[in-house]
Amino acid sequence: MKKDVNGSEILRKIRESKGSIYLDLAHQRSFSLNVFQMNALELIEAVQKVKDPDQGLLLMMENNREAGLQAHRELNRHVHNFVSSSSTLVEHTRVFMRKNYSDTQLLQTYETQVVATFAKSPVAQFVQGLRNYMLHRGLPASSMFMKFVSNPGEIDGSGTMETGVHYDTASLLDWRDWKAPARTYLEHVGEHLDIHDFAIEYLTLVNQFHEWLDNTLYTHHLSDLNELKLLQSQFQMINQNNAEVTLEKIFDSKNTEPFSFNSAHVAELDRISLEIMGKIRPIHFKTTISDFPTDRPIIPITNKELIGPVTFWQQDLNGKQALTFFTYDGKPHGFTEDDYEHLDVLIDSVMKAVWAPMSLSRKFVETVFFDWVRQEFPIVQNPFSLTLCEIARDKVKNVEIWAPVANLEVEQGFDFGTIRIEPITPSAIDNICNRAPKAPTDQELEVSQYFEKLRNDFQGYAAVIVSINAEPEFASERAFQIARDAVGLLTFFSPSAPISYLFNPVALSGAEYIPSSKLITLFEGGYGHYEGILPKKIAYWRLSAQQIKALNTDIFETAGSLIIDDELSEFAAAVRGSILTYTKGTNLLASKERLRSCLSALEMILLRHDMEPRAHCIAKRMSVIISMNGIDDANEVKRIAQQIHWLLEQPQQTELSHRENKLISLFTNYTYNVLYLALGNARSFHSKKQFINEIDRIGNITE
Repeated sequence: MKKDVNGSEILRKIRESKGSIYLDLAHQRSFSLNVFQMNALELIEAVQKVKDPDQGLLLMMENNREAGLQAHRELNRHVHNFVSSSSTLVEHTRVFMRKNYSDTQLLQTYETQVVATFAKSPVAQFVQGLRNYMLHRGLPASSMFMKFVSNPGEIDGSGTMETGVHYDTASLLDWRDWKAPARTYLEHVGEHLDIHDFAIEYLTLVNQFHEWLDNTLYTHHLSDLNELKLLQSQFQMINQNNAEVTLEKIFDSKNTEPFSFNSAHVAELDRISLEIMGKIRPIHFKTTISDFPTDRPIIPITNKELIGPVTFWQQDLNGKQALTFFTYDGKPHGFTEDDYEHLDVLIDSVMKAVWAPMSLSRKFVETVFFDWVRQEFPIVQNPFSLTLCEIARDKVKNVEIWAPVANLEVEQGFDFGTIRIEPITPSAIDNICNRAPKAPTDQELEVSQYFEKLRNDFQGYAAVIVSINAEPEFASERAFQIARDAVGLLTFFSPSAPISYLFNPVALSGAEYIPSSKLITLFEGGYGHYEGILPKKIAYWRLSAQQIKALNTDIFETAGSLIIDDELSEFAAAVRGSILTYTKGTNLLASKERLRSCLSALEMILLRHDMEPRAHCIAKRMSVIISMNGIDDANEVKRIAQQIHWLLEQPQQTELSHRENKLISLFTNYTYNVLYLALGNARSFHSKKQFINEIDRIGNITE
């Protein structure tokens, strides 16, 4: 009891500590800063869209006049929000500091820094003055422009096209209320003021100032934060000492033998199973009347034709769905839909045993329960827990499952993580044939044809081989998932992975897909029937022994370790998901659909959370990684990433232009390189936050 009191007292101290109060204040201050930063980013993105020559030209075409006018209007809206939120941030920060630090030297330090940073800054004085200008004079005179700039020193007439939106400085200078630094700023920019330039310059200035303020406040409160950490450690220690051992922890004990439950678990399973059995009742089904007679051939099925127990759903007299799975006293018995859901509680309890989730499917436990009810209803002689253990012990086997992979050939077998890739050779097919029992004389032809089809379908392809100790149905389901993910991770190393115009046909057999067109054309005097494969370049994958040897690298080993998702770190799981999303895109024909897979894959590893501005953060962090590897200039990467987002916003065209295809090809390659770097670091970082923080740190150094 004394420990509980101490815990409550420490919790009170934590809430009232100066460290907690400071963290709350810092959280409040972040709202005004975020409003300004998001408005700034939205303005910059809108300006960059118009500054892109392809987008700008499109918006200034006569047949796209309304879109161009709206883009112009939107830019002015973003400027209004930008300058308004900048003023709000200034006022909120000033009030925050005077309210909370008026009796400290810190306030004077802050005010000195404000003067040094903003009072003498021409761009800061212009932005703050622009807010007053827009309040009293209205929107500045602006225009969308397009101009051709010749390359200096060239005589071939080459040059670059420039587009954008700018302000007329002469009309701005007519206003008399500009402060001296702001007027100087306008006089030096020339005839026109580029919106992008002052937005970027002022955002950089504000971010640097608030980074300084954050560090200064943190240093000021360092002793308070250390005291808070000490209190939190004490509270955590008390909680650990008071923690009770729950049934769930007992069930998870690794000392429990396979196919058995300890006494506490047995008691819970038998209690739940009896409670659920108590909900079983006779089911009276609602008679259904057909609206109209069917012309479909109907073959009556009697009990003689049925093999095994029948389980089916149908509407009962009360209009609810009901399940019947056995007959008692000549009447169908089962559950209503609501009572059936209680089976989840029983299955969840079974899965608490360490061995159960690795060996049994939920469907298997449900089937065992139904069979147990059929045997024991209405008076139980053998408890459910004992029945389940006996059946599981009998059914769980070591199963080796081969999952053939279409359009992949390997010269020799190799390990990939915990699974094995092997070629399906003629001898492998022979071995399967020899396992089959001898066919009856009258069925020899059918059996021979079956194995011939097996040989035609699979011989020569590779297979993913998975060994699982489980009941056969669950083993098949689990092996399929493992094999599917293994193929997804493996194809990240295929020729088609980094190249947008290569179509990847490699997939588990049965899931392979090569799109084709089938058309019938009717014309005067006849008709035509056309069939053709749609992908222009298909990357069938054949791995020689030498290529397999070259694949055997540390990064390939890391990819293999991601096949099974159990116990992966948060970052490794994110890398796994991003690569699988990316490689699924390589099976898509439409370039834009593959592009969406690229963006989804990037979002999984380059965004801290869903609330970060996607286009901005992905462009910025991708540019850091690509430029760090020396592949391309950071600003060029940002531009490409922004154009990709704009491209996806446009309606789907019948056919993409050469420029758009080149853009997609480049971005796909960028994406591949980002994922490759993330895969190489999957074991170095524990969390996505750590990985992103490191990218941002490098980005801040290089800027």
